Amino acid sequence: MKGDQGRDEGADPALMDHDRFVREGPQKGFVEPRLLCLIRKNPAYGYRLIEEIDRIPFPGPSPDSAAVYRMLRGLEKQGLVVSEWKHGESGPSKRVYTITPDGEKRLGAWRDALVERVAMLNRFISMCE
Repeated sequence: MKGDQGRDEGADPALMDHDRFVREGPQKGFVEPRLLCLIRKNPAYGYRLIEEIDRIPFPGPSPDSAAVYRMLRGLEKQGLVVSEWKHGESGPSKRVYTITPDGEKRLGAWRDALVERVAMLNRFISMCE
Protein backbone atom coordinates (compact mmCIF):
# COMPACT_ATOMS: atom_id res chain seq x y z
CA MET A 1 0.00 0.00 0.00
CA LYS A 2 1.28 3.45 -0.89
CA GLY A 3 1.57 6.18 1.75
CA ASP A 4 0.96 9.89 1.32
CA GLN A 5 4.44 10.47 -0.11
CA GLY A 6 4.38 7.66 -2.67
CA ARG A 7 6.37 5.21 -0.56
CA ASP A 8 5.27 1.72 0.36
CA GLU A 9 3.95 1.64 3.91
CA GLY A 10 6.54 -0.07 6.08
CA ALA A 11 9.30 0.46 3.50
CA ASP A 12 12.85 1.13 4.65
CA PRO A 13 12.89 4.86 5.53
CA ALA A 14 16.50 5.17 4.35
CA LEU A 15 15.43 4.48 0.77
CA MET A 16 13.96 7.15 -1.43
CA ASP A 17 11.02 7.02 -3.84
CA HIS A 18 13.16 5.47 -6.55
CA ASP A 19 10.62 5.37 -9.37
CA ARG A 20 9.54 8.98 -8.85
CA PHE A 21 13.13 10.18 -8.94
CA VAL A 22 13.93 8.26 -12.13
CA ARG A 23 10.82 9.78 -13.76
CA GLU A 24 10.93 13.32 -12.41
CA GLY A 25 14.39 13.98 -10.99
CA PRO A 26 15.33 15.17 -7.53
CA GLN A 27 14.19 18.27 -5.75
CA LYS A 28 16.43 20.77 -3.95
CA GLY A 29 19.45 20.66 -6.29
CA PHE A 30 20.98 17.31 -5.32
CA VAL A 31 22.04 18.67 -1.91
CA GLU A 32 21.24 15.41 -0.13
CA PRO A 33 23.27 13.02 -2.30
CA ARG A 34 26.14 15.49 -2.52
CA LEU A 35 26.37 15.79 1.27
CA LEU A 36 26.02 12.05 1.82
CA CYS A 37 28.81 11.41 -0.70
CA LEU A 38 31.13 13.95 0.91
CA ILE A 39 30.46 12.72 4.44
CA ARG A 40 30.96 9.11 3.37
CA LYS A 41 34.38 9.94 1.94
CA ASN A 42 35.43 12.01 4.94
CA PRO A 43 33.41 12.91 8.05
CA ALA A 44 33.43 16.70 8.26
CA TYR A 45 31.90 19.77 9.86
CA GLY A 46 29.36 22.02 8.14
CA TYR A 47 31.66 24.77 6.93
CA ARG A 48 34.05 22.24 5.36
CA LEU A 49 31.10 20.56 3.59
CA ILE A 50 29.98 23.94 2.22
CA GLU A 51 33.49 24.50 0.84
CA GLU A 52 33.60 21.01 -0.71
CA ILE A 53 30.08 20.67 -2.15
CA ASP A 54 30.97 22.43 -5.43
CA ARG A 55 33.52 19.72 -6.18
CA ILE A 56 30.69 17.28 -6.87
CA PRO A 57 29.52 17.97 -10.43
CA PHE A 58 25.78 18.60 -10.60
CA PRO A 59 23.94 21.14 -12.73
CA GLY A 60 22.51 24.30 -11.29
CA PRO A 61 23.68 26.76 -8.71
CA SER A 62 25.53 25.74 -5.58
CA PRO A 63 23.40 25.51 -2.47
CA ASP A 64 23.84 28.34 -0.01
CA SER A 65 25.11 27.71 3.50
CA ALA A 66 21.61 27.92 5.03
CA ALA A 67 20.37 25.16 2.68
CA VAL A 68 23.36 22.97 3.57
CA TYR A 69 22.81 23.38 7.32
CA ARG A 70 19.05 22.73 6.94
CA MET A 71 19.80 19.57 4.99
CA LEU A 72 22.36 18.41 7.57
CA ARG A 73 19.77 18.82 10.35
CA GLY A 74 17.23 16.93 8.25
CA LEU A 75 19.67 14.13 7.47
CA GLU A 76 20.45 13.81 11.16
CA LYS A 77 16.77 13.79 12.10
CA GLN A 78 16.19 10.98 9.57
CA GLY A 79 19.09 8.98 11.01
CA LEU A 80 21.17 9.19 7.82
CA VAL A 81 24.04 11.01 9.54
CA VAL A 82 25.10 11.51 13.14
CA SER A 83 27.11 14.36 14.57
CA GLU A 84 29.31 14.96 17.56
CA TRP A 85 31.16 17.97 18.85
CA LYS A 86 34.93 17.89 18.30
CA HIS A 87 37.04 20.17 20.44
CA GLY A 88 40.27 21.37 18.82
CA GLU A 89 43.34 22.82 20.46
CA SER A 90 42.57 26.19 18.91
CA GLY A 91 39.36 27.74 17.67
CA PRO A 92 35.77 26.90 18.44
CA SER A 93 34.34 23.39 18.78
CA LYS A 94 32.92 21.94 15.55
CA ARG A 95 30.03 19.58 14.93
CA VAL A 96 31.43 16.74 12.79
CA TYR A 97 29.02 14.67 10.69
CA THR A 98 29.43 10.94 9.98
CA ILE A 99 27.28 8.77 7.72
CA THR A 100 25.21 5.95 9.26
CA PRO A 101 24.33 2.55 7.76
CA ASP A 102 20.94 4.01 6.75
CA GLY A 103 22.79 6.92 5.12
CA GLU A 104 24.88 4.41 3.17
CA LYS A 105 21.66 2.75 1.97
CA ARG A 106 20.21 6.11 0.93
CA LEU A 107 23.40 7.03 -0.96
CA GLY A 108 23.22 3.65 -2.72
CA ALA A 109 19.61 4.36 -3.68
CA TRP A 110 20.67 7.73 -5.12
CA ARG A 111 23.44 6.06 -7.10
CA ASP A 112 21.10 3.40 -8.50
CA ALA A 113 18.46 5.96 -9.45
CA LEU A 114 21.07 8.18 -11.13
CA VAL A 115 22.38 5.24 -13.16
CA GLU A 116 18.83 4.51 -14.36
CA ARG A 117 18.17 8.18 -15.14
CA VAL A 118 21.39 8.49 -17.17
CA ALA A 119 20.44 5.36 -19.15
CA MET A 120 16.97 6.81 -19.81
CA LEU A 121 18.44 10.15 -20.94
CA ASN A 122 20.94 8.37 -23.19
CA ARG A 123 18.10 6.41 -24.82
CA PHE A 124 16.26 9.70 -25.44
CA ILE A 125 19.37 11.32 -26.94
CA SER A 126 19.87 8.30 -29.23
CA MET A 127 16.25 8.55 -30.40
CA CYS A 128 16.73 12.21 -31.29
CA GLU A 129 19.87 11.70 -33.36
